[in-house]
Amino acid sequence: MSHSNRVNQATTTVLDRESDPAPESPPAIAPSKAGTVSAELARSLSDVKGQAQFLLYLADQIEESLEQLAHESDACHGAFLCKVLGMYSAQLESKHQGLGDKIAETCQEVYVTVREFDVV
Repeated sequence: MSHSNRVNQATTTVLDRESDPAPESPPAIAPSKAGTVSAELARSLSDVKGQAQFLLYLADQIEESLEQLAHESDACHGAFLCKVLGMYSAQLESKHQGLGDKIAETCQEVYVTVREFDVV
């Protein structure tokens, strides 16, 4: 597969993930003495993991594209790689902010859940 096709495929993947995230079922969390952990908390944890995986994917793509740019001799292709890097960087920046908010929400849910278990 040529570099251009890989970049186009990766770009399409990024845009697909952005516009239509795949729904994930919440992981099964074992019941405890106070019952089960809320489905909302399970979904929240799943969201955090999904967003973190997406950030890792973006970081990997940036790393690979930077390496390709360093060895690129065609000016037009280099300009294209710069555009792709700008897109990846913008996605990474916006998604990291969303992840921070989601982590804060999830931690609050964990705190509430732990308090409920402490009461029992």
